[in-house]
Amino acid sequence: MKHLFWILLVGLTFFSCGRYNDDELKTFDEKIAAYVKKNNLDMTRSESGLYYNIQNEGEGDLIKPTDVISAIYKGKLLNGKVFDEKKEPTELTLKNLVHGWREIAYYLKPGGKATIICPPQLGYGQQAIGEIPEDAILIFDIEIIDAY
Repeated sequence: MKHLFWILLVGLTFFSCGRYNDDELKTFDEKIAAYVKKNNLDMTRSESGLYYNIQNEGEGDLIKPTDVISAIYKGKLLNGKVFDEKKEPTELTLKNLVHGWREIAYYLKPGGKATIICPPQLGYGQQAIGEIPEDAILIFDIEIIDAY
């Protein structure tokens, strides 16, 4: 059942993210930059708009786009509300995850840990899902246990 939830989530995301104009993208980026500054976070901004901090790159081979990963993670909104948390390793197919997860995974190896802040265009976009409102900026603390 939980795998069905993720499949539906990915499908909804793919078809409903919508497109954002430059002003909207700028507003999302400004909100994230203000959050990073307010919380004194050490984050890097990628060209796509993903903010990330790699605490540990991990060891072994880099993760590939076709990999299944085993991960522990916590997802929360900018206001701190946790919308999803897995304290035990959970298998996830990388190609089925939001763009922000896929992007950071390519920087990591098994054992890697990172925190990411996804603007809506790299998250669930204009689709409200469960406790995640539309146009939500998402924060994930991720630990990749393994990839295969």
